[in-house]
Amino acid sequence: MSSDDVKAAAEPTDTAAPASGTSTSLEAPDAQEAPEDLEASESPEAPETAADDAAEGPAASAAPAGRAPGKRVKPRRMRDMAMSLAVLLVPLGIFLWAWDWAAEDRQVSVVDPSEDYMAAEGLGIEVVRPELSEEWKPISSVLAADAEAVTLRTGWYSPDGYGLQLVQTTGPVDDVDEELTGSSESIEAAGLEWDAYDTAEGEAWVTVLDASTVVLTAEQDAIGELPELAEGVATALPE
Repeated sequence: MSSDDVKAAAEPTDTAAPASGTSTSLEAPDAQEAPEDLEASESPEAPETAADDAAEGPAASAAPAGRAPGKRVKPRRMRDMAMSLAVLLVPLGIFLWAWDWAAEDRQVSVVDPSEDYMAAEGLGIEVVRPELSEEWKPISSVLAADAEAVTLRTGWYSPDGYGLQLVQTTGPVDDVDEELTGSSESIEAAGLEWDAYDTAEGEAWVTVLDASTVVLTAEQDAIGELPELAEGVATALPE
């Protein structure tokens, strides 16, 4: 076999090898480029996710403990404040109304002192029947008599709801109240001279008549009613 035949026989083998090699070299780049395309398409999302987490972090940390984030406390309305005041004022108004009713319209036990008046006059005392308005109510009457003195005590309920006492006696004034022996202040009321004494309960006024002594007593809250009672006594005296 000549050298040309050998060369011809060898050429197909040399041609096939490059073809096979060329096919391998063309497919390899395609296989390597696919993962790179996936990574390129996914990689920009990572910074955005991190940025979102960073933005949400301070907002989440700023939410107060124990309170759901995103909920706001509603401001207190004027209506709520008015209702709160009403809850306080309504019971107070009811209490004041009840207090006024108790002071002005309260029923008291009224007595008729006329029997004691007549009995005292039978014992020789000139009884003073004070001339007072119908708002003054007699609430008690006690007559005490012994060999030395006759004492008539009448309790009065004033228009303002206070209790006062009118005492008429033919005996010593200290038998009426032991506190009426100390220092006193001279005052004039309803045309009469009175000696005013401070007592443990309030105040007492004393005036001396021709045949007896009149004592008016009042508790501390009723001292302002003494002038009206004294005027009722002075008006009842014979001229």
